[in-house]
Amino acid sequence: MVSYPKDRHFCLEQIVKMKILKVLLIALLPHFSFGQAHHHSVENHGHDKNIDPHHERHPLRLAFLLGHGMVPETAGEGIFFVPTWGLDVDYHINDNWSLGWHSDIELENYKVVGADNEIIELETPVVSTLDVFYRLNHNLLLGVGPGLTREQGEWKSLIRLGLEAEVPLNDRWEWTPTIYVDQRIDGHQVWTVALGVAHYL
Repeated sequence: MVSYPKDRHFCLEQIVKMKILKVLLIALLPHFSFGQAHHHSVENHGHDKNIDPHHERHPLRLAFLLGHGMVPETAGEGIFFVPTWGLDVDYHINDNWSLGWHSDIELENYKVVGADNEIIELETPVVSTLDVFYRLNHNLLLGVGPGLTREQGEWKSLIRLGLEAEVPLNDRWEWTPTIYVDQRIDGHQVWTVALGVAHYL
């Protein structure tokens, strides 16, 4: 699928992914720990309804995100970073499950290797996904869902898998760091790390 040794490509991708995950976990771990401590403290005082009161009073959430997508360069020299903007609309069904309609635009053109080893230039691809989220703990959600991307004037299918964090600022606002991977059906994938601000309506 690529014009350089697969082992080198695979190793480079794995190193980059591990570094990204390490940085994200280090940055978010204190917030998760605080969230878990708050969760147990609330339970001990018998006030379960106050664990995430904004989800009950304000189930609809809007978020605006800025991030970077990571795409392997076709020449095999490294990773190409693509700036992205994102707009998320989430509906909290309850404190464990939520639905999300997430849309992103990648703001630069870049090249990928197609299924027939043809070099394809993508011009500001647009991605839209419908995701289901499950809350792993007080601050961390796991999401997965199908989506579409518009590339070269055509709509193509993809699958998204990601982690999304919630770092409350007050009753209506929160930071939302995210990391996710979009696996295109045609074979190539894009990893994205983003930071957003969310507001509960």
